[in-house]
Amino acid sequence: MRRKVAAVALVTGLLAACIIADPLPEQRSLPTRVPSIILTTPDVSRPLLEAPDGGFNVTLRLYNPAAGYRWRVFVDYDDGVNPNPVPGLNISEPGSSDLPDVQTVTFSLSRAAMDPERCHVIEFVVALVFGAFPHNGDPGADSVSWRYVPGGDYSKCAQYDASVPDARPLDAGMDGSDASP
Repeated sequence: MRRKVAAVALVTGLLAACIIADPLPEQRSLPTRVPSIILTTPDVSRPLLEAPDGGFNVTLRLYNPAAGYRWRVFVDYDDGVNPNPVPGLNISEPGSSDLPDVQTVTFSLSRAAMDPERCHVIEFVVALVFGAFPHNGDPGADSVSWRYVPGGDYSKCAQYDASVPDARPLDAGMDGSDASP
């Protein structure tokens, strides 16, 4: 009888030990990660021969929809010549409750932003925040670019001719000072 009582006590003790659980860990917030580009329309792997009828669509994966995100569009970005985003295409967006982790951004370019008779590089940049320089998002910002070649005529694109000595772009001096020829 003592063995049965001891066995029952032992089993009861083991069950009680299994039932007593550690408290639940604190809920952690989602990590702060920059949205990533998962799909584009039109496809970026081919040059655009004409302006897309439906505009540009960029599908993003949001890792923390509550954080929101910012995006900018640049046409022919050049830090010293054309450093600013296209007016009206510098947007801050909240996450959506429909598909909180996937969002599609749609934009189009006006004739004022993009001359349809010239070649262009169109860039889309997404970030959580943008710093002092308009083109630079926070670390890990994601971007995509399209090449626009009207009608497939590459003669309308600026080209670098290495056979012309003064046609090469300027480079920084060896000590990082002003550009040297």
